[in-house]
Amino acid sequence: MKYLILLNLLFCSIVVNAQFTGGPKTNPAVTRFLQKEVTTICEDEKLVGAEWKAVADHVKGKRIILLGELNHGVKEIFQVRNDLIRFLYKKIGARVILFESGLGELGYVDLNKTDLSPAEMTNGFFGNWRTKEFEELMGFCKDNNIAVAGFDIQRTANSFNGLLKKVADIKEIDSSFYFDLEKKYGLVQRELSNSKAVYDSLRSKTNELIVAYRKIYKLLAKDSIHVQTKELLYTLRAIKNRAAYLSYMLQFVQDRDFTKRFKTRNSAMAENVIWLTENLYPQEKIIVIAHNYHIARSNEYGHVMGNILSNKYGKEMYAIGFFAGSGRYTGNSGKIEEMLPADTLVLDIKHIISRLKGFASFIHIPKQKQAGNAWLYENIVVNDSFTDLRGTNKLVLAKLFDGLLLLRKVSPPKKIQ
Repeated sequence: MKYLILLNLLFCSIVVNAQFTGGPKTNPAVTRFLQKEVTTICEDEKLVGAEWKAVADHVKGKRIILLGELNHGVKEIFQVRNDLIRFLYKKIGARVILFESGLGELGYVDLNKTDLSPAEMTNGFFGNWRTKEFEELMGFCKDNNIAVAGFDIQRTANSFNGLLKKVADIKEIDSSFYFDLEKKYGLVQRELSNSKAVYDSLRSKTNELIVAYRKIYKLLAKDSIHVQTKELLYTLRAIKNRAAYLSYMLQFVQDRDFTKRFKTRNSAMAENVIWLTENLYPQEKIIVIAHNYHIARSNEYGHVMGNILSNKYGKEMYAIGFFAGSGRYTGNSGKIEEMLPADTLVLDIKHIISRLKGFASFIHIPKQKQAGNAWLYENIVVNDSFTDLRGTNKLVLAKLFDGLLLLRKVSPPKKIQ
């Protein structure tokens, strides 16, 4: 009896692996869909002769184009995305790029980009984005006067302090109100982010800092209703972000509710994108750069930025998720990590990528489910990426994105020395 059970399990395993190993090649409808609907962007990683017309056809008339990334440390995703950005600038006139980085930090960078080198401009980003690829992108933005801005409520560098000081000096605010504000913020931020943080020991100093930010906000905003320069607007918004971040992180230290924390951050980022779009760049086509998790139109287990933006802008926006088939990447800790092999039991996005011809390929996700594209409407394994707080590794791509950019193989980026 035991022998028969083992034989049956072995048979089932063989059937499952025969169906999924190598991806959907056993399904003629899927093969036809991939052959007909997938556009090869470029044959190899050199991006020679990259063809973006298929993307242009689908983003035409869109106001906001969201470009994702599998994680924050992939050289080839950065390179392909940079090439797409250059194309979108020339083809549809996209002249504003918003990044998943601090609003105040990149506010300083944008306002001073004439005097900063491309490498210095990357100092507004968090560590994993201070790479040669981002230096090249900043050089392109500088040369073509493309506006760059951050929408993250989290601080990603120390550059905002220069902007705060400049605006406070113009308004003739006593330096005692702000000279060490950002230094104190950095210290408290680190304490709040520590997994061993204790609420009672941080409550007083955090609330005092929130009060200090609100005080400088009032001083800067006073008599400014008719004189609102870009410098002042950025500074006031960044100060509001500082107070909001301190508030929700203190709450997190008390209740350890990760769901609430992530919801608050995503909501704040969406509000910043909307504020930038409607107040500073109301007539511009805008590119938004962030992790796939944040740009997705929905998330089954969480409240994401892309969902809020989708509710507001609807058909005016187009979200492209970026994925890779194999290789290595730099994790958030800075450590080089190997991508996992394709799942052998269920359909993995790496199976799809292995069936594609070029180095980089684009798929526009059809609005209707059919035999050949059913895999876009069903759970598919996606590893090597953050998807939600539950650690899920399965996504329904058609619910999240309008299009996909799929890369054959990737590697870690080179940091700027």
